[in-house]
Amino acid sequence: PLRLHCVRLLQQLAASTETFIPTTSILMGVLDLKEVGMKPLGGGGKKKGGKKKGGGQTSSVQGLRLPLILKLPKEGTLRTMEQLDGVLKELFVLLNREADMYRYSPGFPEFTFAILQRLRKFNKEISNGRWRAYSKGAIELCEKYAAFASEGRSTLVDAPKDVRRLEALKPTNVPSMRERYETAVAKEKRLEAATQPVMKKADQEKINEQKRKRKAEGDSDSESDVEMEMEEEEEVKQTKPKKKKKAVVIEADLKNVGALKEADEVKEGIEWSDSE
Repeated sequence: PLRLHCVRLLQQLAASTETFIPTTSILMGVLDLKEVGMKPLGGGGKKKGGKKKGGGQTSSVQGLRLPLILKLPKEGTLRTMEQLDGVLKELFVLLNREADMYRYSPGFPEFTFAILQRLRKFNKEISNGRWRAYSKGAIELCEKYAAFASEGRSTLVDAPKDVRRLEALKPTNVPSMRERYETAVAKEKRLEAATQPVMKKADQEKINEQKRKRKAEGDSDSESDVEMEMEEEEEVKQTKPKKKKKAVVIEADLKNVGALKEADEVKEGIEWSDSE
């Protein structure tokens, strides 16, 4: 996660200054890790698994909150499905964002050549359907932007290597690199907030009370620590088994067999209707 955090910071710096700062080599290096090609372990990752390519598990996982994590545990690093899926999902989000940042550069087709080559190789090595979908989406996006750049730079007078302006192919009505980056980050935050479980009113009040106490005491703990504590308490409540109610049987009713043989006492001539 620390490597991905650094990539985010470099992309933010590039978008703010509208400067070319490539980070694809760092992202592609994650795909070269041997743990990505190994079969994920179940549970806590303590049992050793074979070297089956791609991990055939396609079931949904809860996912890690990578913005709150700097390092993964030393034991079983990138060996569980939850860790692998969270890291690869974040990797392709950053890769697509980088492609969107430099899409109007005249040299974009050459920039994506190595990316496309590595992703096609990744698709052949991996059998996990979700990860292949991530990779396929990134390939289609890069090919689409590369085709636009190839068509646009054919109208330029100078060669692509001689063009000084980074976004020489950007139309006038299109937002700048910085504005596109800020829009993408805001959209990501909205999606992340929508996928988080809805917190109960009592839990929210408890969090607010803890914030006020820590602020008054001058504690340096962050807001995210309090929320993580509340999430752990909620998980414990959900996993706690419910007690089954025992059925109460009255033995006197079971022994009263004669009540079944008694005739019903109904007077003749009485009309039983709902009109009254």
